[in-house]
Amino acid sequence: MKLRFLAIGVVWASMTMLVQGEWATFTYSSGFQNGGVIPDNSQVGWADTRQVSGLTGEILDVNVGLQLSGGWNGDLYSWLVHSTGFAVLLNRVGGTGVNPPGYGDAGMSMMLDDQGEKGDIHWYGGGFIPTTTAWPTVPDGAPTPSDNWKPDGRYVDPIDGDVGVTPRTALLSSFNGLNPNGDWTLFIADVAAGETSTLTSWTLNIQTAAVPEPASLVQGAVVVLLMGGVMGGYRLRGQKRRFHSH
Repeated sequence: MKLRFLAIGVVWASMTMLVQGEWATFTYSSGFQNGGVIPDNSQVGWADTRQVSGLTGEILDVNVGLQLSGGWNGDLYSWLVHSTGFAVLLNRVGGTGVNPPGYGDAGMSMMLDDQGEKGDIHWYGGGFIPTTTAWPTVPDGAPTPSDNWKPDGRYVDPIDGDVGVTPRTALLSSFNGLNPNGDWTLFIADVAAGETSTLTSWTLNIQTAAVPEPASLVQGAVVVLLMGGVMGGYRLRGQKRRFHSH
């Protein structure tokens, strides 16, 4: 019996190992249109498209780093798109129906992560520059959520919508399960007049999961082990009955 459960444990451990992936980091700090300067008071905005290649497996997790200088943080609306995935990174941080301008701090240097423990970037509090201390390293193959912020995630018009009451639905998890290779586009718009922001760099941290074995093979192995245990149990009970009948 112990052997049977040990074998089943090995199979489940193998299944768990299949979804453990590696982190790849891509940092972009040059080649920006307009020198990285975000056009002021323009919904047309600014975009930067980069191509990722050479990764295997499917996306398990994505974190995005932004380094911006100057400007008025509450003016900024930013999203990231890749394939069918879409995430709102910033949507007028601090903005509400009664305070549309949001936070007036100039710049940020932080990593956005769905598991970020510093909290929702939309409500970072103002009065300081939001940062990720270990920018933008990936120690031992994985980011540190305790040092990261959650993306805004509010998919609503940054000018006419009440961002403060909009639920967070456009998160980085939208990329999970996709092929990591291909074009990734970062978009940023400064949607109010006054002050100018400049993007100095942005980073993609992508974790990919190893391609799993066909599910039928794994399930089949579990079924065989379970059936072997059940049949062994029947044989054992049969032997006990025969023993007691003499």
